[in-house]
Amino acid sequence: MMKFGMVLNTQAPPDGRCIPQLYEEILAEAELADAVGFDGIYVPEHHMKPDGYLPAPFVLLAAIAARTKRVRLGTAIMHLPQWHPIHVAEEIAVLDNISNGRASLGVGLNLVDDEMALFGITREKIVTRFTESIEILRKSWGEENFSYDGEIFQLDNVTITPRIVQNEIPLWIGAMSEPAVKRAGRLGTGFVTDPLHKGSVIKLWADMYREHSKKHNNGEKAEVILGRDAWVTNNSRELRESWWPTIKDYHLFYKKLGFFSSGRFNSEMEPWVRNATDDDWSFDRVVPDRIIAGSPEDVIADIERYRDEIGVDQILLALRHAAGPGHKETMACIELFGKEVFPHFS
Repeated sequence: MMKFGMVLNTQAPPDGRCIPQLYEEILAEAELADAVGFDGIYVPEHHMKPDGYLPAPFVLLAAIAARTKRVRLGTAIMHLPQWHPIHVAEEIAVLDNISNGRASLGVGLNLVDDEMALFGITREKIVTRFTESIEILRKSWGEENFSYDGEIFQLDNVTITPRIVQNEIPLWIGAMSEPAVKRAGRLGTGFVTDPLHKGSVIKLWADMYREHSKKHNNGEKAEVILGRDAWVTNNSRELRESWWPTIKDYHLFYKKLGFFSSGRFNSEMEPWVRNATDDDWSFDRVVPDRIIAGSPEDVIADIERYRDEIGVDQILLALRHAAGPGHKETMACIELFGKEVFPHFS
């Protein structure tokens, strides 16, 4: 059965002064999502951002745990190399106990130089640090006492308390390159896609991920989690005039960072993106194969297409972004997903 998660917006531009209000709205949105049938709530991580972008994901997830009853609670994506793996093991164990076994963990490299420098990390051996951290986390979940002798980490006689409630924490890797996709398959984690690439690119990577999962005897663990910006409404004018400008603004933020013209975007399959102007990034060109949006019928059709063409196990829906829509509109969208979309897939 298809599962649906919601990725929360944690930004309050321009200077983060409205963060207390945003957190209250986030908690209300999470509570409603829990009630109407979402399967999970997920939060991101970044540091030193003037708009207050969430730097402490486990703190917010613990607050959400207290306001929800059934949804899974996880990160999408936290930056694993910036943490000591023992800190992560302890934080996730506490969250799992607070939520009575609902914790999940989505991790990635986050190759952002100023954030890595903040924590004294460079790109040198960052993949080794990342891989060793995953190995240590799994030891912490499976063994009451363990030691570890790696290139980066050396640990002796470690006991993580409290013990997790689940047998093992669901673990995903956020990947948007061939090496990262293959790494997820080799390590036997789920694969979380980015929301920007079109469906054909995601399918290429999903097939590659499943192939490498099988190659390393992880086929049964393979899980493709599709990240998509999304909106459901019965008002087509709202979709184009109110919602789309906020999504375009969010996408063009990555363009201004050089994301579209850098090697981080698969320009071989989408050569037009490399030199795309702001005007090129239009509703009619971007929405059909990159976003899930429209009437309940449109949204259901989009989801079915991604499910059938890519083989998606779960979709993480990002409804609200820094530029909007607002809290009231987001609450209505969450409720409409629960009433008109989810029943089709249950």
